Amino acid sequence: MNLIYCLTFSLLAGPYLALANSQTVENLYQAKWYVDRGDKYRDMNLWDEAEQEYWNAVALDYFNIRARQGLGDVYRKKQMFDKAVENYQMVLNQQPTNVDIQYLISLSYYDNRQYELSRISAEKALQMNPELAKAENLVRLSESKQKEQELELQLLRQKETQALLTYRQIQERKENAFIGSFLPGWRLIQTAETRTMVPGYMILGGTAGLLIGGHFLRSSGQKNYDLAGNAKSTAFYNYYADLGQRRYRAGGYMINAALGVFALNLVDSFLLKGKIFGGKTRVKPSLPERDRHKLY
Repeated sequence: MNLIYCLTFSLLAGPYLALANSQTVENLYQAKWYVDRGDKYRDMNLWDEAEQEYWNAVALDYFNIRARQGLGDVYRKKQMFDKAVENYQMVLNQQPTNVDIQYLISLSYYDNRQYELSRISAEKALQMNPELAKAENLVRLSESKQKEQELELQLLRQKETQALLTYRQIQERKENAFIGSFLPGWRLIQTAETRTMVPGYMILGGTAGLLIGGHFLRSSGQKNYDLAGNAKSTAFYNYYADLGQRRYRAGGYMINAALGVFALNLVDSFLLKGKIFGGKTRVKPSLPERDRHKLY
């Protein structure tokens, strides 16, 4: 029974299996053709064209070693080191003893300023071939560059710390300046934060507006008093006298209000420790922006 089943299956499925095998062989042959074209473009430094041909080969043969190595070369040339390592690693997975690919991986890490990974990969290449001088040199270079990088990062952190300390000291001097004890809103303005600067300017501007407006109103009232003194009729005298009194009084109220704000600011500065006019406000300066491709 099993023999009959096997014969029947071979007769029915045989042509389809042969067609599938021929298609696979054809795909592999076509992939090789794309790889050859990609290699020619690569040798001519036509990297975009080479990349396209290698990807055409990968579309037909996903794990094609030559295509993956070619893509690694292309992406390393384009400084897309993560993609280069990814393609080199696919080659290394199929050829674990390929020391050249292992060296290219370490070189890609080195060019990407990932010196620790570069050193580890170069040591692996050196284990595969202890006489590979370029791998030994890359290990030493990676160690040296890693030390330089750590020193550079340390100096950068020190500079940032010093810059932040200097910024805070300057900020505190501005916030604690004696002028802030007299000018209401000064400390809020010096915080350099929008949410506190706007109220600070409003307080300072409003206080100055009360003083200036009160001064002009009192001046206008005084002029009306002068007109009332020179009036030739009782009606004109009463009109200018009442108008002058209202303006002089309103101006006095405005000036008193401004002086009251100044007095309140003095009380706030020396007795209330800045609870009203923001004497305790502090700015939190942000760190400077860095290049995203750098580690720090």
